[in-house]
Order: sequence, then C-alpha cells, then structure tokens
Amino acid sequence: MPVKIPVALIAALLSGATPAFAQGWHDRQGNPIPDTSSTKSVEGFAGMLMVTPDADWQEKWNTPREVIPHFNEASEVRVGGKLQILIFFSNPQLDAGRLADVTCDLEVIRPDGSKGVNEQDVECYQGPISGEAASLYMARPSLQFVAEVGDLPGVWTMRVTLRDNHRGVGMILEKKVALVAGEITPETTG
Repeated sequence: MPVKIPVALIAALLSGATPAFAQGWHDRQGNPIPDTSSTKSVEGFAGMLMVTPDADWQEKWNTPREVIPHFNEASEVRVGGKLQILIFFSNPQLDAGRLADVTCDLEVIRPDGSKGVNEQDVECYQGPISGEAASLYMARPSLQFVAEVGDLPGVWTMRVTLRDNHRGVGMILEKKVALVAGEITPETTG
C-alpha cells in the first residue's frame, strides 16, 4: 500500500495539508486546518473520507511516493454515475510489533434515512506499518456507489466511523452527495 501525503485529496486541503497530530491537520505553512465533517483528528489519529468520480483512483494512488495524486471530488451524481468512497487515515498507534489495528463502520444512508449499506467493525487496516505511522494511508475497504434507476433522488450520506483500536479513539466522517435528476449522457460527462 503506497503512502502518500494528503495533498489535493479534498478541497479544504488543496494547499498541501499534512497531519500534525498533537493539534490536528495543518497546511504546509503549519497553520491549523479546522476539522470538517470529512476530515478530523482525535488524540493524534487522523482520518479523511473522500467521494470521487475518478474511475482511475487506484492508478492515481498506486504511484511512487514523490508523485502526488489529484482526486476530483463529487458532490452530485446522476443515474448511471459511479462514485468511489475512499477512506484515508494517518498516525495509528502501533503495538510493540509495529502493527496497526484500524476498523470502521460503513454506512450509505438514503435520503429517506434508510441504509443502503450498514457494515460494522470492518477491517480497515490491520497489520504492519512499514513506513512512518504519520504518513497518509488508504484504508483497505473502498465502496462504489452506483446511482441506479429507481434510487431515491436527493441527498445521500456516506458515513464512516473510523477507529484506532490501539489508541481507543474513533471519529465519524461524513460526505453528502446529491442524486440529481437525469441520466448520464455524453453531454453530462466531462
């Protein structure tokens, strides 16, 4: 799993944020970036949730460390559209064997409040951390949201409860995406 710095991962962090864990996320100049619904830190553990339309997200992530990926963010989708829900974390507490234990709950909540996905205690990352714990890592699960005919129009909520089990802390990360009227056509794509 290549490690990346969190540059260009979300709009609030486009300036090149890096985690500074005692105080939370900071930009490259060391200025604090306040927590948002999708980017938080708790007691040194940092998490980030991203929803991207990029079908090539794996290729963007799986590059040499010196190549900083750019992911597009999605705030809406049309029927036929596909979005990737990506989870990032940094600075998990390691045990004596340098093993991390990060789990998460995954939820996709429809506009009516019902849940399309409701998975508890999913292994996000359990195992050795070979680099710096303070680098940015991508969690192992990723979800794909496919807007299908018959899906409820309106605001869908992607929610992840991310936990560092060694440290005993967690955080709720959320992104909202509007399912708008109309299907994807050549005119509505890039």
